[in-house]
Amino acid sequence: MGQGLNLQLMGMIAGMIEQRMVPLANWLTRSQHVLALRDGFQLAMPFIIIGSVLVPFLYPPVMAGSQHPLALQFLALSHWLAPWLAPVYAHTLGLLAVIIAYGSAASLAKAYQLPERLCGLSGSLAFLMLIDFHSLQPGIFGYLGGLGIFTALCTACYSVEVIRLFYRWGWFIRMPDEVPLITRKGFQLIVPMLFVLLSLSLLKVWLQHQFGITLAELMMALFRPLLSGADTLPALLLALLVAHLLWFMGIHGTIIVTGLLSPFWMSNLASNQTALAAGEALSHIFLQGFWDYFLLIGGIGSTLPLVLMALRSRSRTLQSVGRLGSWPALFNINEPLLFGFPIIMNPLFLLPFVGVPLINAVLAWTLTEWGFLDRFIALLPWSMPAPLGAVWAANGSWHNLLMSLFCMFNSWMIYRPFFLIHEKVLLQQEQARSEASATT
Repeated sequence: MGQGLNLQLMGMIAGMIEQRMVPLANWLTRSQHVLALRDGFQLAMPFIIIGSVLVPFLYPPVMAGSQHPLALQFLALSHWLAPWLAPVYAHTLGLLAVIIAYGSAASLAKAYQLPERLCGLSGSLAFLMLIDFHSLQPGIFGYLGGLGIFTALCTACYSVEVIRLFYRWGWFIRMPDEVPLITRKGFQLIVPMLFVLLSLSLLKVWLQHQFGITLAELMMALFRPLLSGADTLPALLLALLVAHLLWFMGIHGTIIVTGLLSPFWMSNLASNQTALAAGEALSHIFLQGFWDYFLLIGGIGSTLPLVLMALRSRSRTLQSVGRLGSWPALFNINEPLLFGFPIIMNPLFLLPFVGVPLINAVLAWTLTEWGFLDRFIALLPWSMPAPLGAVWAANGSWHNLLMSLFCMFNSWMIYRPFFLIHEKVLLQQEQARSEASATT
């Protein structure tokens, strides 16, 4: 009786989620600007990963003043490799905002059926117009890198929207059809791009004359409260809650939430790496590594333990789902599990599916604030197995390895009672089918 009431209550909650959140999620999924933002970061991802994997070699995870022979050898190796690796590091992460400006502008142009490459270049050039190269910060991380992300996104959207407006009104140079297509498209871009560059140049001169700052500096000042607010436990819990509730309704909540969080993650990542290079304390906790390797182990909902339970289940249905989903789950892909168990739209699993990541988030955040866990300084592929990613992305932290394993254990303990109930129901159904087939 109590179990039926609980399932009925969870069904009501699922109905409320579908009524309130699904329309907003669908709007965000179809939003061309949100998609452009996401695509810009996806385009930059390979370059970010290349720069991030070099971090342990450029800034070895060795205690200051350590005289251990292995530590000294690692430091010597780092010193020897630095002239070779540093330029690669500088031209990937150091030019992050330029790459994002190109990717976002090209993606938005594709949505508007405008020339992608030309608009992508226009977005990058519009962003560079607003950078004062004479006042760039020393080192590789200035406004061309993580500090300029918000300016890059704004200028990319502005340039494409202006080009779209000029094309709609016919304010461009027309060439005869005999002229090659790429040449015609180039001439069409001249008038709108000239307007974009002149207007941004005017804005740059006005800001410098009136306030003595660049737009990039102004954007950082405006977004600083958002950056601080995004790097808090309540923001983390809210992002987890929204992502998991959307997934429970069958909507890819991870794409929506991570697309909105990516600018903050990239900015915080650049800040942590700058602090690491300067030998200062790292200030940011909520980075993508924290999200991927503590909270989404085996995929959304931290469902890797469910795969292990399914492989040892007495239910033939769960065994087949476990075999199908075991290999992908190691690389944080769990769609076979979500739809095969099923977890999506199954009121029985609503509570653990949402609750497990929230509990792990509170534990990991608290331990990080207390200094027991190390903060992340690298961005690795989300598909990297969680314990390995937790070590590497935090510059060789064995504390983070243990925390990732503990999160897996905690997930096992919370999911186990719900799994046993689900297994019992499936065994009864399988037995009923077996008896029915035997009588026919």
